[in-house]
Amino acid sequence: MAGKPGLFARTRKVTRALRRDRSGLALIEFAFSLPIFIGLGFYGVEVANLAVTQMKMSQIALNMADNASRIGTLNSNLAAKVINEQQINDVFQAASIQAGAAGLYDDGRTVLSSLEVNASGGQTIMWQRCKGMAIEDSEYGPQGTGATGTGFAGMGPPGDKISASVGTAVMYVELTYTYEPLFGTMFMEPQELRQEAAYTVRDAREIGKEPTNNVVAARQSTCNKYDAILPQTSDADIAAAQAALAAAQSDDDDDDDDDDEDMPGYSGGNNPNNPGKGLCVAQLVCVKI
Repeated sequence: MAGKPGLFARTRKVTRALRRDRSGLALIEFAFSLPIFIGLGFYGVEVANLAVTQMKMSQIALNMADNASRIGTLNSNLAAKVINEQQINDVFQAASIQAGAAGLYDDGRTVLSSLEVNASGGQTIMWQRCKGMAIEDSEYGPQGTGATGTGFAGMGPPGDKISASVGTAVMYVELTYTYEPLFGTMFMEPQELRQEAAYTVRDAREIGKEPTNNVVAARQSTCNKYDAILPQTSDADIAAAQAALAAAQSDDDDDDDDDDEDMPGYSGGNNPNNPGKGLCVAQLVCVKI
């Protein structure tokens, strides 16, 4: 028992020393705050990436409209440029290259419209071409909208409509793209980005008719199609995708229970960004369902 007072004294001394010791305080505080700073950092990266993607889509829409306003081959008889389907496909190709890894036509869609003046002096969408697997259509109507009369005011938001002048055309682009967040749904849900742009045709161009068709039907970018077919896509890949799509549609027609899980190439209604809207195969071709 005689040694106990000494033990208690040493214990109190050690306890007082530990109470005064602040050498690990900063490390403990850092350990508690680190998850907060990491979360804020990741959130900042996500918001910055969204802003960069939005800006990229805006630039793509502007460049598409600009490029479409310049295309054409001079026709000496008309003293004006004539455009064709291959040149329009090249415009879509340029947009795909500019988008890079963003996958513009896998996760989005572009609609190119030629806004012109009809015979009544009103506005009309003389022709329209589209590219992309997203099941989205023009907000201003399909090709032929405003063909007669003056009821169609033009294209653009209410109160800020764009209209074409007599003897020329306006190339109007509508771009829709689904942004997939970098960190899943941790900070935000997938968002649909939409951009619109317009340029007046730069040179004299033959108007009042559709572009000259110089490509096979599978490569014509009409708006009744939802595909990512570009000039470099091989004929074999196109044929394989069309065959797979035909098989998938046949299976869908034969399935009385609407159980689509076993359909070839089926992905939950469409590509993941269009659930329930369409059927896609080979990451190349879709149809509405």
